[in-house]
Amino acid sequence: MIFRRAGILAAILALTSSAAFSADCLMGRYAPDQQSFTSEKLQMPIALNWEYTGSKFDNNPASPVVVGRVCYFACGTYLYAIDLDTGNKKWQYPSEQPLSSPIKSTPAIYEDNIYFSSVDGNLYCIDAETGRFEWAFQTRGPIRCSPVVIDGVVYVAADDNSVYAIDAETGDATWNRPFVAKDDFAQGIAIGSGMAVVACMDGNLYGLSLSTGKLRWMARLSEAPVRTAPIIVDNQVVMAIGGVIYGFTVRSGQMKWMIKLPHDAAASPASDGVDIYIPCTDKKIYAYTLTGRQPTMKWTSPADIGTNLMSNPIVADKVVFVAGSKGTIAGYSTEDGSLKWRYGVAPSTITSPGQTYTDAASSPTVANGNLLVLTDDGVLHCFSTNAPDGEPPVDFNLVPATGSAMSGMPPIKISAVLYDIGSGVDFDGLTMMLDGSPVDCKKDPSTFTVSYVTEVGGEGKAARKLLDGIHNISISAKDYAGNQLNREWFFYVDNTLPPPKRAVPAETGKKTTTDKKNSRNKPSRGFNAPRQSYSSGSTDSGASAPPPPPPPMPAIGPNASGADMPAPPSPGQ
Repeated sequence: MIFRRAGILAAILALTSSAAFSADCLMGRYAPDQQSFTSEKLQMPIALNWEYTGSKFDNNPASPVVVGRVCYFACGTYLYAIDLDTGNKKWQYPSEQPLSSPIKSTPAIYEDNIYFSSVDGNLYCIDAETGRFEWAFQTRGPIRCSPVVIDGVVYVAADDNSVYAIDAETGDATWNRPFVAKDDFAQGIAIGSGMAVVACMDGNLYGLSLSTGKLRWMARLSEAPVRTAPIIVDNQVVMAIGGVIYGFTVRSGQMKWMIKLPHDAAASPASDGVDIYIPCTDKKIYAYTLTGRQPTMKWTSPADIGTNLMSNPIVADKVVFVAGSKGTIAGYSTEDGSLKWRYGVAPSTITSPGQTYTDAASSPTVANGNLLVLTDDGVLHCFSTNAPDGEPPVDFNLVPATGSAMSGMPPIKISAVLYDIGSGVDFDGLTMMLDGSPVDCKKDPSTFTVSYVTEVGGEGKAARKLLDGIHNISISAKDYAGNQLNREWFFYVDNTLPPPKRAVPAETGKKTTTDKKNSRNKPSRGFNAPRQSYSSGSTDSGASAPPPPPPPMPAIGPNASGADMPAPPSPGQ
């Protein structure tokens, strides 16, 4: 135990001075400055290594943390400790009955303990090795803010309008009294240069003395910080709020600069100490360089995620990792914003049977050679460089169905759904051909769909009517590990058959031929089938309807059957 304590303490000391020297992730956003940066480099491609299924919790903002070969994460009313190499559970807290209220914050690790806060108003201290309860500090309101630990003190803010400093060993308050504002503190605390900086729902940014908790300065924000929290970069407090990013001095709170974003900030920025990366509500990430008196745009064009960003990004060496709606996980180059890797997570049939997709509301974590992502269905996904991936992507729901007959009049929709459980489908390199000629197909990684619709004519484009006879379709795609899928199928055209229904173009101002009742009954674009099911056939030959989704893929890991998952809490818990 002495050697273990010394090793963890050394990692903490390194982390508190600079996140670049530690492979662990000991607290939310890696370090007290909340930059969300680690110097650890993941060698691409990475592939799914294992999955662990906990309890479902929608819009779960709690990210995994890692020390050594153990990962800790919170789902709803439970905290889990998982072996990083095998995906096996070491313990869960509570071991039987759940907490009375959910956990809505990322845990923090210090020495031999792990600290987490709950909506029940308590900050808990648990033995990291055994999961044994040590102590709890009770505030006067729910806690949604992630605790930050530095120099033996835990800092946390609560919805009783207060910020607390608590001794990590004893659980006693270290300030004479907590700092009290006029509204809740729902977001994180950034610590640097002897200051604790917190954003309050009263629309103010507060700079507090780290040693006493006394107010040193206050800065007025343009609106309440619903989505974002401050970070500290090079003695500057960087705060994104609405459509603006502010830069304040840490010690005095004086505003140094302000830049207007192209769109509102969707989450807090991440930084590598030189540049900042900010996700916006237009589903894109923008990069700014902080050198000079005024930040300047770094990338020629933003990184386009394609789905709503629901969590803060992280920077691992030269890659910005993000997670968001529809189970999207992606990594982009910090140099130019180019896509390095993308993966789509299917929903668990254990915790989310019948659901079409799952979201990822918590930030990804890169630590000790792994990328860890917790999705709202309660599944922790572990991606690793050394995870085996020898299988190509699998195709589903081919449209038109193989051997089906139809009129050649446009529009004819051709589509397929591709999924790869290992390293993910590389949609950028995907090609589709019709009768031996490439077509300009639409690729939608968020729904795993590739599609093409024959031209109906108009606006300088000729209609594409297919002649009688056999028509061949082929799709070529690889996963990020280089495994190749080549899929070919065919359909018949018989122009004596009635043509497909054609909607009147929107610019005419007329209603389409599809009535409102039918439009509400179109097939879902997400997942909706058993996770164990594979199929390469088609179930739908309709030319104008969107393709049905693929089934979720088989679970990986020691508790794929769900036997190790605790029973869901009763309503209200």
